[in-house]
Amino acid sequence: MKTGALFLAGWIVFSGAGRAGAQMLNIPLMSEDEEEDLRTAQQRLEELQRKIKRKEIPPIEFEFNKAVLRPYSKQTLELVADLMFAHPQLKLMVFGHTCDVGSDRYNLWLSQKRAEAVKNYLIEVGVMGEFIKAKGYGETKPAVPNDSEENREQNRRVEFILTKRWWDSVF
Repeated sequence: MKTGALFLAGWIVFSGAGRAGAQMLNIPLMSEDEEEDLRTAQQRLEELQRKIKRKEIPPIEFEFNKAVLRPYSKQTLELVADLMFAHPQLKLMVFGHTCDVGSDRYNLWLSQKRAEAVKNYLIEVGVMGEFIKAKGYGETKPAVPNDSEENREQNRRVEFILTKRWWDSVF
């Protein structure tokens, strides 16, 4: 049975030049409290990923060839929602990915629909929709080579990235 699994990937979006570089470029900085809040949320997101790998919580999976969440996946998404409730100033980017089975065009469409299904469920449980963006990448960003069924399973995934920045500065 083919499914799309969750591999949480949370990262601090603003890095690189650091405070000095940001000040030279006249980029607004986060306060130290805001940076700490983002780090804390990042750590919680990474812990969710570890729990999925240890099979302590269910992965995010979809019906075969559909953008329909499997019922057990909702438990994990509720943990993501809890993280958003605990950090209401954060924004969440949801990225959908597929393996290489199927056409490029179809996989791009399916990954977008799956990312939107995740976003819609999070909205359903109370996360503000304007704080979530969904984007599908199809098979363009594999986590591992698509050279075995095990690897294809790993590439059928949803990733999350947390940010405090406004959407027009991210996209």
